[in-house]
Amino acid sequence: MRRAPLLVLLSMLLALGQCGRSGNTTDTLSSSTEGGLGQNLLVKVSGELAYKHPGWNDYLPLTFGIALVRGDLLEVAPDGEGLLVCADLSLAPLEAGYLGGLPCPERNPVLTRGDSLVIAPQRGVATGDSIPLLLQPRHTFVREAHPLIRWTPSDTGDTLYTVRVWGSDVDWQTQTAAAEIRYPEEAPPLTTGIGYRITITDGSGRSSDQEATALDLGFVLLTADQITAVDRLLQQVRALNLDDEGTRLVEAEILVSQGLRADAITTLAELVARDGAPTIVQRLGEQYVEIGLYTQARPALQAAAAGFRSLGNRAEEAAALAGLGLAQRGDNDEASARASLEQARDLYQDLGDVDGARRVVQVLQDLGGK
Repeated sequence: MRRAPLLVLLSMLLALGQCGRSGNTTDTLSSSTEGGLGQNLLVKVSGELAYKHPGWNDYLPLTFGIALVRGDLLEVAPDGEGLLVCADLSLAPLEAGYLGGLPCPERNPVLTRGDSLVIAPQRGVATGDSIPLLLQPRHTFVREAHPLIRWTPSDTGDTLYTVRVWGSDVDWQTQTAAAEIRYPEEAPPLTTGIGYRITITDGSGRSSDQEATALDLGFVLLTADQITAVDRLLQQVRALNLDDEGTRLVEAEILVSQGLRADAITTLAELVARDGAPTIVQRLGEQYVEIGLYTQARPALQAAAAGFRSLGNRAEEAAALAGLGLAQRGDNDEASARASLEQARDLYQDLGDVDGARRVVQVLQDLGGK
């Protein structure tokens, strides 16, 4: 089974859904950064490389950005080579003709992801263009004391939006005709460690609060020490002297691991605009699922599944389809969700991935399927 990233989402989302209305945004968001498996990212590929997870029937082709874990077997063609960024941010070259296990140390993993599958929460109302849907920051930590706030435009055309940022020590609002605004310097300062919410109301009185979801859509400003710690990790990534694409991908994973989902999505979206590699597109879709932007996640995960299908990687295709099923479920489209999950199940079974198939079957049973 593919341990990361798509099949990691559901149990975390279920846990977040159970505590999402508790009012404790910090605890809710912190849960995403604890534990998880060390992941090792392939950031350079030349020639043919393949990998095989225990239990699989076949070796599958390796492409840029795929996450590998302990136990994977690697095979490099005589004219191939690759480069791994290990979970501890060390580098491990894959030389021509290499055949063996993962050449990364088992120590101090920095790049981690969880490992589980649960049902994504459904929306209480259909959103689409019917309400101004908050895009960022939602369900995330932030590093900026003046974060950029973005939402979907109203379907009524020109309108005046009322933007409110509120929490235990702040209740600020303003109006704008744009679909984004930066929290201004003259506004009340945000306090680190405090959960804040954002409400967007359009000229017709429709509000982003109408998005009934089990996820906590608040945000929390990191402390100065926490920001410094993140910056150190990002500097460590840049010191690896990877190409720009590899650097940005590893930076995005650092941001994800630290709960900085808004920053990670911005980084991944910029990468997707420059490079349509299915791994990057898939990772962006995953992040949309994690913050409950299911409509935005669906085209990304569909594209990722198609990309992996063309490359002949059934494990990654199955993972993308599983994630697509989560997004469809979250979008109240259970028929499509069941179809995507059944495809993922069949791919896992064909590959001999018993664990992956079992987990998808469990989700299908929760949906009333088999």
